Amino acid sequence: MARADALRPRVVRWALLAAFTAGVVVGWQAGRARRRFLRWRQRYLQRRLAAAQEKLEAA
Repeated sequence: MARADALRPRVVRWALLAAFTAGVVVGWQAGRARRRFLRWRQRYLQRRLAAAQEKLEAA
């Protein structure tokens, strides 16, 4: 009986909605993390470039 209840259209609709919502949230958070990492990497590389340029100018 429980198996038949699990395949009711309303249950399936809610399960799909929950899965879709979870996917959207996970994707959104992954995008935020990626943008944050890219900003950090850009700042890091710019600092390294500035240090290398100062080293070359001092030489």
